[in-house]
Amino acid sequence: MKDEINDDLTRRNFLKTAASAAAFAALPGIAVTPENSGPNDAVRYGFVGTGTQGCTLLRFLTTIPAGRCVATCDIYPPNLKKGVETIGSRPDTYEDYRQLLDRKDIDAVLIATPLYLHARMMIDGLEAGKHVFIEKSMFFKEEEAEQVRKVAAAHPKQVLQVGLHRRSSVLYQVAMEMVRKGALGRVLLVQSRVTTHSSWRRPVADAQYERLINWRMYREYSGGLMAEMGSHFIDIANWAFEGEPVSVIGTGGLDYWKDGREVHDNVQSIFDYSGGGRHYFHCMLFNGHHSNGVMIMGDQGTLDITDDRGIYFREPVAKISTGPAKENWWAGATVSKTAAQKGVRIFPQKEAKDSGFVDREVRYARQWLASMGIYEPEEPYDPYWGELVNFFASIRENKAPVVPLEIGTADAMAVIKANRAIDTGQKTSWTNKSA
Repeated sequence: MKDEINDDLTRRNFLKTAASAAAFAALPGIAVTPENSGPNDAVRYGFVGTGTQGCTLLRFLTTIPAGRCVATCDIYPPNLKKGVETIGSRPDTYEDYRQLLDRKDIDAVLIATPLYLHARMMIDGLEAGKHVFIEKSMFFKEEEAEQVRKVAAAHPKQVLQVGLHRRSSVLYQVAMEMVRKGALGRVLLVQSRVTTHSSWRRPVADAQYERLINWRMYREYSGGLMAEMGSHFIDIANWAFEGEPVSVIGTGGLDYWKDGREVHDNVQSIFDYSGGGRHYFHCMLFNGHHSNGVMIMGDQGTLDITDDRGIYFREPVAKISTGPAKENWWAGATVSKTAAQKGVRIFPQKEAKDSGFVDREVRYARQWLASMGIYEPEEPYDPYWGELVNFFASIRENKAPVVPLEIGTADAMAVIKANRAIDTGQKTSWTNKSA
């Protein structure tokens, strides 16, 4: 399995040829680092938290020459060992992250620890003079937002990037271009979902490590499903609506997994945005029938997106009464209801020869999208890889991080307010904003 993962990462390394590097340079939010970067040019970084998510990032980091891992840290010995094996660069190891931060030869720190530690470690990293990559959610408690802002403002030359990796997805970047250029008309609703039949529990060989390994289950450390799953889709809705919510209502329950956990095994929330936009999010751990993803819905079209494909559905022409979409609808063709219902893949797989009138109409639809500059042939790289490349480019080339402080703050605050609404059964509003 390890060889398969490494092979896949190698295939995904988008800097392997000059042609791909040139194409990559044109992508929004990403800067190219030359593949021939020597060890003296690389950003020397430490990695804190080498559990499941940490090792996911470390696997991608092995393919990025712009950074060099010189130290790792974890308080759980098996995770520490796993991190060293994953990165393969013989880093020094620590159980206390402050010892790692004390090293003057480390430029940056990447943090993938339990949520309740995020703010403290992020602040300590900035105050130690390090550039910081912090996994989502950015912080755990509402009062931590201002603490992080103050420290970040005091260290303006240091990069702070939040790990909301879908911001580095070309699929989602193209989707937002479609939103901005009016392909969906007026966007009023985002619906997102994460459904799986899973306990969400990780095996623990020794009971004394239960809370260390399964920290997501306990409110002392975790924001539950809203933080671990919902934060990604909150950010997508914020991106689509170009702002943060003004209010949220929610519900949830611990209805299926009666195993001693404290967080809900299902949550539902509705976020309202100024101007009439709304985001529905639901997550459950006892049914996996629906694929995970998001629908962005406007009065002239819908985008149905999962992490590996996006399909664009157009509202029937008869329903579009005004605006440029009526004139531009699929290059002016009279489109059948069947063709509209079939949808257009944003990233189509290898296409078969047209089999009839409906397929030709879909092809015309793709040509129309291409004429608007919002059609792409494929997802060229994994978003996890993209966000890490961006982090190093931000440090080396003074590029803006793809997910800066304010985007991460808006996302984390929405998680906190949604959990409050779920727990109290009351509508929760943002200060100084009207619903």
